[in-house]
Amino acid sequence: MPMRGFVSENFLDLLLDAVCAVTPSGDFVFVNAAFERIFGYGTQEVVGRNMMEFVHPHDRAPTLEAARRVMQGHLQLHFENRYIRKDGGVVHVRWTAQWVESAGLRVAVAHDITELHQSRALQAALYAISEAAHTAQDLFSLFESVHGIVGTLLDARNFAVLLFDDAKQLLHPAYQVDVMGRAPGPVSPADAPWLARLLGQASAEEAGDSPPGLLAAALPTQDGPIGALVLRSEDPEKGYGAADAELLHFIASQVATAIERKRLHVGLQTLAQRDQLTQLLNRRSFVERLSAAVRAAQERDSELSLLFLDLDEFKRVNDSMGHAMGDRLLQSVADRLGATVRSADVLARLGGDEFVVLLEQDIGGRGAYLLSSRIEQAFIQPFVVGDATLVVRPSIGAARFPADGRDAEELLGHADAAMYGVKRQRAASREPAAREQGRLGQSTPASAAAEPFYRSAD
Repeated sequence: MPMRGFVSENFLDLLLDAVCAVTPSGDFVFVNAAFERIFGYGTQEVVGRNMMEFVHPHDRAPTLEAARRVMQGHLQLHFENRYIRKDGGVVHVRWTAQWVESAGLRVAVAHDITELHQSRALQAALYAISEAAHTAQDLFSLFESVHGIVGTLLDARNFAVLLFDDAKQLLHPAYQVDVMGRAPGPVSPADAPWLARLLGQASAEEAGDSPPGLLAAALPTQDGPIGALVLRSEDPEKGYGAADAELLHFIASQVATAIERKRLHVGLQTLAQRDQLTQLLNRRSFVERLSAAVRAAQERDSELSLLFLDLDEFKRVNDSMGHAMGDRLLQSVADRLGATVRSADVLARLGGDEFVVLLEQDIGGRGAYLLSSRIEQAFIQPFVVGDATLVVRPSIGAARFPADGRDAEELLGHADAAMYGVKRQRAASREPAAREQGRLGQSTPASAAAEPFYRSAD
């Protein structure tokens, strides 16, 4: 039956939706004028070709299943899939289709819902970016989420987040995925005029166009751009269009807000976890870490060790030289301890002049014994603080799990008591020497336990 006899061709050409008819095998026998507006292909380019050639690869299986159901006599309403336009773009379509037995054809009407789909997808993406800013553990996790979200809207197989360094001279890749192995390194806007223009550091006349196949958007904040999102198409000939650029710029503003929020959150979290004087973990954070380590040791049937340090003569520094000098000494002590412990050890300041070190999986306490010796050796050298040279020694107590405690508080209590035991022994050993030197009218030698806490820098 001729298609013209089936329905008026002129009438169908007036419709804004695409109307088509295909054979049972899926070959086009008719498309109206709107088909070209939606898909980019004219009648002569389509008739005789199979419809599956134009369906998006990811949607071919469900499209074939929907066609099978239509040919079984089921009316297909509101089926959605994607097609590849002639220009390489993706069009989202909502179909209504039925089988016309008398014509031996599947007849369908396609409504272009690309803008509606993009609007919904963008709304979902913005919500997802906001959610990621709250749930991501760190900036890298945030960028991983953003990459996936952008990939639902644009070709983001090659994707990078570039952030300025503190001097705002170089952009460093904070996150990058490049399937072609061409991931960028640090870049200066001065060496990339198109990037300088993007970041507001050059005019369009000075900058020129961006490289083919590249799409980028600045990450704007009230204090100026903090970096850029960069996408690169694997096919420079097709690349990205103006609509893609507008979309990415809109997304970038939301991503910038998310980055600022995450940076603030991480900063506040760090403030809550760190001792403000030494930047070591504080008591609360350390106890949480120790508790987690104890649980892990219980599960593994393993052991761990804890060292508890207190500085001898520190009170004399505070009393005679002032708390400012005492604080500077504590900072120097924290630095020296940080350089002495292993990278796997957990160092913290509990408060005052008390420091602790956690050694996980320390079978038999040997690691604690060796570290205690290294710390003693490290403190032989005096501390130069400003114009003063200060000599302080640590009293160190140890505790082992599970022998000395079954939880964090018990272990801390045992190590604290052991530390005070060492301190008392030292005090007791100093008293006879001090009395004898006093009886003889001599000063205590520097080699004795009561060596002076202060030496002139000269």
